Amino acid sequence: MSKPAEVITSGTHDLLPDEGVDGDKLFLRQLKEKEIRAKLEEFARELAQLQAERDRH
Repeated sequence: MSKPAEVITSGTHDLLPDEGVDGDKLFLRQLKEKEIRAKLEEFARELAQLQAERDRH
């Protein structure tokens, strides 16, 4: 019925500089994006582990 979560990894997608966005803001945006991606990957691993445990019962 359910299947393990698939982890999707993609190459680093550096944001293209938006017009009117200075380098510092762009750097902070990229840093925040990396942080969010890391948290999502951690959540996906935990979810997959819990689903696997639940399927064993």
